[in-house]
Amino acid sequence: MGYFVGIDIGKGKHDYAIVDEAGGVLRTGFFASTSVGFEKLKEVLIQFDIILIGMEATGHYWRNLWQVLTGHEYACSLLNPASTVYFRRMTLIKHKTDALDAICIARYLATIRPDAQRLDIADQEALRSLARAQATLAEQITESVNRLHKQLDLSFPEFPKLVGRLDSPKTLMLLESYPTANMMARSRTLAQKRYGQQNHRIGNALAKRLKEAAGNTFGCAQGEVDALLIRQSVQLIKVLHGQAKALITEMEQLVNEQHQDAENLLSIPGIAIKSAAVVMGEIGDIQRFETAKKLTGYIGAHPRFHESGNKSAHPRMSKAGNKRLRRILWQCTIVAMRYNPIIKAYYEKKLAEGKKKMVAIGHCMNKLIHIIWAVLTYHENFDFNGGIRLQKVRKNGV
Repeated sequence: MGYFVGIDIGKGKHDYAIVDEAGGVLRTGFFASTSVGFEKLKEVLIQFDIILIGMEATGHYWRNLWQVLTGHEYACSLLNPASTVYFRRMTLIKHKTDALDAICIARYLATIRPDAQRLDIADQEALRSLARAQATLAEQITESVNRLHKQLDLSFPEFPKLVGRLDSPKTLMLLESYPTANMMARSRTLAQKRYGQQNHRIGNALAKRLKEAAGNTFGCAQGEVDALLIRQSVQLIKVLHGQAKALITEMEQLVNEQHQDAENLLSIPGIAIKSAAVVMGEIGDIQRFETAKKLTGYIGAHPRFHESGNKSAHPRMSKAGNKRLRRILWQCTIVAMRYNPIIKAYYEKKLAEGKKKMVAIGHCMNKLIHIIWAVLTYHENFDFNGGIRLQKVRKNGV
């Protein structure tokens, strides 16, 4: 008889439970998230014929334990927390503790019997960490630019209409040199100022428009404190841009090291380096998903219906699943609708069927996910004609 081990992951300690094939609890306990703690767990495990060890993907706390367990040749399965939540509800457990969660995970393994996994955690987690850090920086840049907008509304509200984006090299150079309208109006060297990698010059025409607007500005915040706050906002945006650039450079290097998978993903119109890093980091081993439909469910890109009795509502995209992956693939879909002929034709087809715009985009996102699943599963580049397998089917059918 074999036994199953469920582990509830925590920050400082992990709870475990060992059950038999019928789900009967044989042993429970906990161990510290340290080398000494693992030795304590190992002393327990060697007493049983362990078939499978399961744990939920809780934050990043599972990584060290996974690495050491697989390093000792234990068969392990990383579980989606949503799966164990629904299983817990089915078992009608009223209370929730770490010990009960470990028992629930162990019984889930004994009932469902998921396959063991061999994850390349180092590369996958590196890509995932880089992609998530870059997404966080993008949010911080947006917040900083919005803050700068508010400051300029009081200091120089005419400025954004003259220069465009507030996080462009030209704009940041101007505001760092002349943070308030009064300072810009008094400048004598504005036209000679240079910016960007190409060392572009502001020029007389733009300098004249800026000085005229600055001299007649409606803004009231022209003091030293206002200048200091605007300069700090500008400097923060520049620092964040530099950090984001460094992350993207590292992502490009890691993605390129993935060779075949990266090449296949980048062959899809609409997928770039950043989105490829997110896909590879968040999906991991594509073999976890037997069908494209299961990958769609993991991402949460499927419609969700809610009907009861005489009440019904329009289906909405499910909020369950990987929100980071869903967000980046939505952006990729918008790009693919312009540059990917298959997605573009599919979008026009859905519109012709009477679908609303957002619904049609949702269908296109689902189509893109199917393409991603195919190129990763069959290890081939994107093909407008349907890929090597489909061509063989067509040839044999003729």
